[in-house]
Amino acid sequence: MKPKNGEQVYNLIHSQEMVQYMWKYSVHMQSTQVPVAIAFDEKLDFQLLARAVNIEIERNDCMRLRIFRDGLRIKQYFLNEYKLKKILVKEFNSKEEQVEYFDSVASTKLDVFGGEMFKIIFFRTYEKKSGIFIVASHMIMDFVAAFMFFKDLMAVYDSLKTDSPLPKAMTKYEDIIKSEQDNPALEERIAKEAKELDEFVFVEKNRRPFYNAINGTKVLDWQSKILRQPDMNMPHIYLPVLDKTQLIKKHLTQEDSNEISAFIKDNQLSAEWVIQTAFRIYLSKINRHTNDTLFWVLCPRRRTVKEKRCGGTLASPMPWREILDDNKSFLDTTHQLGESQVFLFRHSDVPFTTVRQMERDRFGLSLMQTSNTMMFSYLPSGENSFNGRQYDFSAYNFGHYVMPIYTLTMQEASTGRYVFSYIHRLFLTKEQEVLDFHNGVVKTLMLGVRNPEKTIGEILEEL
Repeated sequence: MKPKNGEQVYNLIHSQEMVQYMWKYSVHMQSTQVPVAIAFDEKLDFQLLARAVNIEIERNDCMRLRIFRDGLRIKQYFLNEYKLKKILVKEFNSKEEQVEYFDSVASTKLDVFGGEMFKIIFFRTYEKKSGIFIVASHMIMDFVAAFMFFKDLMAVYDSLKTDSPLPKAMTKYEDIIKSEQDNPALEERIAKEAKELDEFVFVEKNRRPFYNAINGTKVLDWQSKILRQPDMNMPHIYLPVLDKTQLIKKHLTQEDSNEISAFIKDNQLSAEWVIQTAFRIYLSKINRHTNDTLFWVLCPRRRTVKEKRCGGTLASPMPWREILDDNKSFLDTTHQLGESQVFLFRHSDVPFTTVRQMERDRFGLSLMQTSNTMMFSYLPSGENSFNGRQYDFSAYNFGHYVMPIYTLTMQEASTGRYVFSYIHRLFLTKEQEVLDFHNGVVKTLMLGVRNPEKTIGEILEEL
C-alpha cells in the first residue's frame, strides 16, 4: 500500500527500526504485534463507542500510519483520513473461550504492507463486563501507546455520552517522526550516549556478560557440549523458525501484593526496581551463582508531557546489566538498580541496533550469539486513568517471539494485585520451567520485602 501523490513520506525512526530488526530474526511477523484488551464493569454503548473509535483515529495519528517497501527499505506515511465502517462485537460464555479467541486473533499476522496496521474488537465477557480489544503492529504502537489509546478513547466516549467538549488533543506522532529525520544533532548526541553506555554496560564490568536463563544453564550446557567449548558463556539462540510461544499468566496473592506495595511506599521505591531485584537474585541462584546479571528492559522513552500524551512506537530496549554484591542488603541492591535505571533511561536514545552491534564488536559475537535472555517490561497503571472506572487490562499471546522469553509485569488497578505474564519460546523453555522460575522469583521477592536488610548472600542461602 504505497502513498498517493502529495502524501509526505518519512524514513523509520530508531524505535521503529527495532521492529524491522526483529523481523529479520523471526519469519513470523506476529512477534512484533501488540495484542491487549481492557474491560469495565459497566455496560458500554458499543454504537457510541464505535463513533468514539473513529474520532480517536482522527486525533491519534499513529492509527493512520502506513508502511510500504521502497526497494530494500521500509518507509512510512500518514493517511489524511481513515474510518472503520464496522467493528466486530463478540460475546463470551467463559474466560477460557475469551482467551482462546483473542490468542487466536493475536497470533494471526496483520497484513501491514496491505494497510492493516491494527484490528479492533468490542466484547462482552461471561461476567457481563464490556471491553475493547486491539492488536496493533509494533510499527505504530508500543504497550504504552496501546494503553494511551484506551485512555483517550474512553475520554472521547465520555465526552460524546455527556455531550461535552472533547478532551485535549493528543500529541502528533508525526511531529516526533519529523524531528528525527536527518537530524545531525540527534545523531551526534546518540554517538556520545552510545560511548557512555558502552562504558557503563560492557567496559566498566571488565568481563564478558553471562547468559542468565530462566531455566538455568540448560541451554548453555547443551551448546557447550555440542561445540566442545567448556568455557562458553553465551549460546547461539536466534533461530528464526522455531519461535512458537506460549503465554503463562500468574497473579500474586492479595496478601503478598499488599506487603509489596507497602514496602514500596514506605521506602519510596519503584515497583520495577523491587521486582527486578528479585528477578536478578533468583537468576543468580539458578545460574551457577553468577553475580553478573544482564537482560533487556523496555524503556518507554516518554520523558516530556507531550511524549506521554502521544501514541506511536517510542519504546527502546536497553541492556540492563547489574553486578550483584552478596554482602549488600536487598534494600541497598534495590537502590543500586534504581541508580542504574536512571542512567540507562537517560541514554535511551541509543538505538537497539547500535547496542547490539556494540556488543558484537566488543566480544566478537556471531549474528546468532547473544548474552540476552529476556525482555522485561513493567507497565505502570493508574487507578484514575479512566475517569474513576475500575478496569481489567490483559495482554495476549502473539504466537511467536525472537528472544527466549518476554516478561510483562504490572499491578492490577482494580485489585492492587501484581500480575506476571511470561511469553516464552517453547523450543527453549518448557511450561514447568517457567512456573518453577516464577515461584522462585516470588519466594525471593517476599524474602527481600519482609527482610530488606538481609544480604543477597543470605537470601541466596535460603532459596
